[in-house]
Amino acid sequence: MRRPPGRLPPLIVGIYAITCICGMLDAACFLGLGNVFAEIMTGNLVYLAFAIGTLGTGKSAPIVQLLVVLGAFAVGALAGGRLVRLPGWYGALRVGFVVEWLALIAATVTTEATHAGPHVDSRYWVTGILAFGMGVQNAMVRRWGIPDLATNVMTLTMTGLIADSPLAGGPNTRAARRATSIAIFFVSAAFGAFLVRFGVVWPQLTAVILFTVALPVLCQADHPGVAGEGGTAGRDARPPATRADRGG
Repeated sequence: MRRPPGRLPPLIVGIYAITCICGMLDAACFLGLGNVFAEIMTGNLVYLAFAIGTLGTGKSAPIVQLLVVLGAFAVGALAGGRLVRLPGWYGALRVGFVVEWLALIAATVTTEATHAGPHVDSRYWVTGILAFGMGVQNAMVRRWGIPDLATNVMTLTMTGLIADSPLAGGPNTRAARRATSIAIFFVSAAFGAFLVRFGVVWPQLTAVILFTVALPVLCQADHPGVAGEGGTAGRDARPPATRADRGG
């Protein structure tokens, strides 16, 4: 069925865009800003544990930067949790995605203005700002996301794709959605890594442009079409496949 004129694409398009952004930003942070992740907190927690366990061996990971990223993400998640509970029209328009967009712009401008890199002190600001934005994003996706459509944690998505496959005796009715999410994340991370060759600002700038295009889709007010695809108007939903505190 053709979409009515003037109507925005469905929410799933915006979620796919977020998945693409996550891959590029994680590549930028890990490869160009000091071996930390923008939003894969499981990876950051593991690296922090390794850093503590290897203190004094000369193999320690960047403890201070990991703490900055984890703390900034926590603040962003807290802010996002407040934003998803805004009353009335503001809550329906999902203004948290606008806050994330502004954070991505701020991080990109800071990177360019300070020539941030893995050995430049401004990396703390850049990775902290990005982690804050990703914390807001995860809080928003936790509320407004689509089941079986992960934006950054692919462990459960891959498990669902394989464990529910015909080989395992399952119907795998959402195989296309799951496979697309995994593919987008993989390709975007690879593309982000490629862009880092030309400067760490380029994957960030690309992510900002993509998010700018996707923002109207993500912020569209609830309507039956959105709710039918995973929108949760007024409910504290927790889509299993998008919960950052479960899996990878």
